[in-house]
Amino acid sequence: MNSASATRGGPAAGIAPAAPAERADWLGAGRLAGLIALFLFVLYPGVILGTHSFFYRDFGVFTYPVAWHTHESFWRGEVPLWNPLNNSGVPFLAQWNTTVCYPLSLIYMLFPLPGSVNYFGLIHLVIAGAGMYLLAYRWTQNRLAASIAGLAFALNGLMLNCLIWTSNLAALSWQPWVVLCVEQAWRRGGRRMVIAAFASAMQMLAGAPEVILFTWLALAVLWMIESGRKTIPCWPALRRFVIMAGLVAGLAAIQLLPFLDLLAHSERDSSNVLADAWPMPWWGWANYVVPLFHCAPSALGYYRQTGQYWTPSYYLGIGVLALALTGAWRVRQSKTWWLTGMALVGLVLALGNDGQIYAWLKHAAPWIGFMRFPIKFVALPTFAIPLLAAYGFASVQSAPPGQSRRGEKTMFFAAALLLVLVALVLAATRWCLKPEDYWSSTWPNGVSRALFLVAILGGISALIRFPATRLGGLIGFAVLMLIGLDVTTAERRQNPTVVAKAFGPLELNMSFRPRYGESRALLTRQTLLFLGKVDTSDPLHYCIGVRGALYENCNLLENIPKVDGFCSLHLEKEMDILTTLYDRTNAFPAPLADFLGVAQVSAPDTIFAWQPRPNCLPLVTAGQRPVFADKSETLEELSGEKFNPRQLVYLPKSVRGEVTATNLSDAQIASPQFAAHRIQFTAAASTPAMVVIAQSFYHNWRAFVDGHPVPLWPANHAYQALEIPAGRHEVLLVYQDLAFRIGAVISTLTLLGGLAWLLLATRSSRSEKRCEGPDLRVSPVPS
Repeated sequence: MNSASATRGGPAAGIAPAAPAERADWLGAGRLAGLIALFLFVLYPGVILGTHSFFYRDFGVFTYPVAWHTHESFWRGEVPLWNPLNNSGVPFLAQWNTTVCYPLSLIYMLFPLPGSVNYFGLIHLVIAGAGMYLLAYRWTQNRLAASIAGLAFALNGLMLNCLIWTSNLAALSWQPWVVLCVEQAWRRGGRRMVIAAFASAMQMLAGAPEVILFTWLALAVLWMIESGRKTIPCWPALRRFVIMAGLVAGLAAIQLLPFLDLLAHSERDSSNVLADAWPMPWWGWANYVVPLFHCAPSALGYYRQTGQYWTPSYYLGIGVLALALTGAWRVRQSKTWWLTGMALVGLVLALGNDGQIYAWLKHAAPWIGFMRFPIKFVALPTFAIPLLAAYGFASVQSAPPGQSRRGEKTMFFAAALLLVLVALVLAATRWCLKPEDYWSSTWPNGVSRALFLVAILGGISALIRFPATRLGGLIGFAVLMLIGLDVTTAERRQNPTVVAKAFGPLELNMSFRPRYGESRALLTRQTLLFLGKVDTSDPLHYCIGVRGALYENCNLLENIPKVDGFCSLHLEKEMDILTTLYDRTNAFPAPLADFLGVAQVSAPDTIFAWQPRPNCLPLVTAGQRPVFADKSETLEELSGEKFNPRQLVYLPKSVRGEVTATNLSDAQIASPQFAAHRIQFTAAASTPAMVVIAQSFYHNWRAFVDGHPVPLWPANHAYQALEIPAGRHEVLLVYQDLAFRIGAVISTLTLLGGLAWLLLATRSSRSEKRCEGPDLRVSPVPS
């Protein structure tokens, strides 16, 4: 491939442009999107028709409740900066994976739930397939090859699993669009830089930091490879790359600045224990050929890989894998080397410490410890292998007759190797059977994959012999259908569904419901352990059960405040309190629960029932005597039974000189009013007194007494306290996120500047075309 064709983004070296009859012009991105939609309808008819919904795993306890909270906040006219209902209060928008700032979240903000959040996921699978199609077609100039890549990328095991998360699915769906647009932008500049920045900002706002990081590191490596081979101008491309990165940062500042602020105050650091959790098992590569190998079924028939639970599958299709091996071997050019390296690096790093390189990488770059779950590195081969398959198919189909025979031989050799691997995996399952292995499900799974492989490669071989006929078109469509069936039938019930009424109004087994500003609910350690393992064959019972237990973030659906919750970033001090509550093998410390306003606690004998606690304190109290102590002393006192939150409040030693109240004070709280970002009440005291608010301390909260700002201090390690002088006073606490405001200004200015640049560049391009005049070249007349 010469540098001119590389600059234009022409077909890969070793792939001859297809003859017009071989290009399958009927296979455009729109028709592929329709085919993907057809497969999705077959997989999830009830979801598409609105009678059913996804519910299992994180969808029911995190994704849907978060979408509900965002939806409700939108219709109240609020930006959900703070979630007052979980973790005694925690930043919400700043979590990033709540996707509040992601533009396509308007799908479920505007339209009724749960249907809209289901459609959000399915639409993104179509976006993913269309983007991969366009990228693969750009690189191979072969529509059928591009369709194979798009279908495999949209419907593989990892992408279908990501239907349970809005953030990961959206980020993965935009990945091919980002690569397509950024590569064109660094080659040609101009308005393409703005388009690339907009596509990249969509991925950036989606809220999956690991996927975003993978995308940009991969692009950086591709730029270095192509610059080194001089297929692109080095310094102009670098300058454009840097400018695009700046535009993306500016467009996403509204989300990035609050996230970075929260990250700095969170419990997450480079020593994060979850950085080593859930790697791909050492035998996990075998699941690329036999998806159910070493997988155990749940009561719902959902299969899970033993050892990691982030994704049950990352299967891409055994026929796609054979084509990818063909492409990696036959097409010798920079992009296939890049894709092959990306796939291999992802496969090794996904093994975690067992792969050795991951452990070395964490030592060399400790910041990697901020990431959770090494299995996430399977996102790299998930992106690379469909593109390699497109190259492999194009190298076989579009080659001259002599070369196509050699391509077929390579393809059949790859198929033979995969069939041997299938046989070895089945043999290992049969004769090295362990309790967690299920021969009855594994052998049909492996045999069916082998049959799909034979059928797919047989179809491709027939297609090579009938390239320019109507029969060839039918064979090409049949190959696509076989690939789609291969990836969609590999897992059993990967995303089970439930009737949509499961997310309707719910009666709780409570004597009364806690309300924000009054009290909270608390799940005991025993209840949490049980709910983390509970399973049932009835989807409706499962869904109603976890909702009734207020598990994870299900309390958001009931508007009930709770001490714990499910979020990616906990406030560091709040996490210390949760550890104090839940690390004890016996009952939780009752005085601490009183302070937190726990009025309902999960019953010890009936898992979905609740017991009242009538002696809890209100969330705002006053008059306690301040005690100054360091972190360890405070946590020790809070965990004991002698802690008296009615009379004592623990403050950091660093604020001793700022506090004038020294003793118990006769103080009263009246007319408390609580909203998501605002707390207001009247406080009266005969002497200077402390006011304590059992809400998580975060620096974005501001306190005012009679309209004048006053210091807000950490109280009882993780909560809030302020001081009032003698007399009657109006107290106001307001959540003011300066990082969000600055980010919103930066993003707005960047967006306006980008639109202006795009408009001017488009007008300039049109003017140049008018000045050039009409194209007077004579086209050859076909014979």
